[in-house]
Amino acid sequence: MNDPLRRLKFLPWISLLQISLITVLIAIAFDVLLTQTAASVPVISNLLTKMLSSPIGVLIELAVPLGIGALAVAVLERWFRQVMITNSTLWALIPCVALWLLLKSFVPFPTAMVPEVNVVSLIGVVVGVFWKGRPYWR
Repeated sequence: MNDPLRRLKFLPWISLLQISLITVLIAIAFDVLLTQTAASVPVISNLLTKMLSSPIGVLIELAVPLGIGALAVAVLERWFRQVMITNSTLWALIPCVALWLLLKSFVPFPTAMVPEVNVVSLIGVVVGVFWKGRPYWR
């Protein structure tokens, strides 16, 4: 009988977890940098507050997880060339990113933009991964 989980066993899980960790750490670093800059420069703080409370703030909340997903594929392409990128690899990258985003919620980082794990952020990560990974769908 055919084992449906057999393909999952042979995916490069360690590399995918490393890729997603690097991606989430880059996103956290940019977010902490933005938060610290906003805390020290009042003009940036006011601009950021107005931008996030306006209707464009909803677009920003949707774009950040999309960017994280696209960044994960970019890190995979750039630094992990030994990993063969397939449709299955892209699908496996999504729970890895979600895992690190979930673990990030347990550590108190002063972040304003990196999302917590919810349905909207997961959909954004999926769209970002498959938008950037479009050449590897076959």
